[in-house]
Amino acid sequence: MKVRISRDRLVEGIGWAVRALPARPVVPALAAFRLKAADGTLAISAYNYEVSAGIEVAAEVARIGEILVPGRLLADIARALPRDQPVDLTVDPARARVTCAGAYFALPLPALADYPTTPLLPETAGTVSASAFAEAVAQVAIAAARDESLPVLTAIRLHLTHDTLVLAATDRYRLAVRRLPWQPVTEDPARTALVPARMLADLTKHSGIDTDLRLALGPEPGRRGLLGLAGNGRHATTRLLDHEFPRYDWLFDNETTAVATIEAAALIEALRRVSPVVGRNAPVRLSFGRESLRVEAGSTDEAEAGATLPVALTGEPTRVAFNPAHLLDGLAALRTPTARLMFSTPTKPTILTDGTPGVPDASLTSGTSGALGPGDLDAPDYHYLLMPMRGA
Repeated sequence: MKVRISRDRLVEGIGWAVRALPARPVVPALAAFRLKAADGTLAISAYNYEVSAGIEVAAEVARIGEILVPGRLLADIARALPRDQPVDLTVDPARARVTCAGAYFALPLPALADYPTTPLLPETAGTVSASAFAEAVAQVAIAAARDESLPVLTAIRLHLTHDTLVLAATDRYRLAVRRLPWQPVTEDPARTALVPARMLADLTKHSGIDTDLRLALGPEPGRRGLLGLAGNGRHATTRLLDHEFPRYDWLFDNETTAVATIEAAALIEALRRVSPVVGRNAPVRLSFGRESLRVEAGSTDEAEAGATLPVALTGEPTRVAFNPAHLLDGLAALRTPTARLMFSTPTKPTILTDGTPGVPDASLTSGTSGALGPGDLDAPDYHYLLMPMRGA
């Protein structure tokens, strides 16, 4: 193999593939990047039995070939090289030699035969805007559990219909749901998959894909199903979880007693202002009046703090208490300057959505219950349900 590639393209390729490089490989060969030079490109890939990631970057290929090189070591070397300089990669029977700007590095070559077979991308199910999908994953992943004792709660549920993707995640104390359009390529695209939330968030964060993203779903012989992502010369797969995601549509079948509209940044600032006196596992208390909101934390026996800010409330004045970190997560995920909070009875979840103008509050204008069913989730398309805490 003999390849010349710009330092920046090499770093870009390594930056994508490194997310599938295991920290503690069960097989020594998995600690390596797989490099394949052919047809004017250098393909860089990694695999850890759960996730695979690969990318093709433009390169001058004088001699084709395929090798393994120590992954972390090559990543450290590439980042240390000067910007805007060409990097020459040559291979002899025993070493891979990296040369750039007068410096050289000789790396050992793990045996290619020891590298396991990496999964192929499943059949494409459809395409979606890469930026919109990345945003949706980030909005939903905040509600996924971190505790691995219940794997199903660490996942994002991805449901495919004929025109809509629905992403959902919950840790039992909150639920995030996001809908977005997509373009299926099959007549019957209806599928449901459970994707590890942290893996999916990592694969979509800083993906560098600014066009369409191909979604691929399918089984791998003898193993669990796979989700594949591909676009702009990058591809990745992640194994799916084989669990039953809890039903959540019934959580929207609640009577709406009040709706508050507030500037999201102002509420975030108020929550942060009172945070120094919030004790461990203690809530913040929110008292919604007709035109003002009082945010309070702490107690009269110890430190106490409060802040007042304007709010527009329709319906009954409401007092509620929330986990402050959970509330902040939901507010940060919104895409509009204003936030809408829809309240129900004290033991029912509060629904937080974008402050989209012109969306009617059915319960307050028609006298009906205002129950929000699954088919109504597209107005607006992001919903964050938050269970209240005692202490209001």
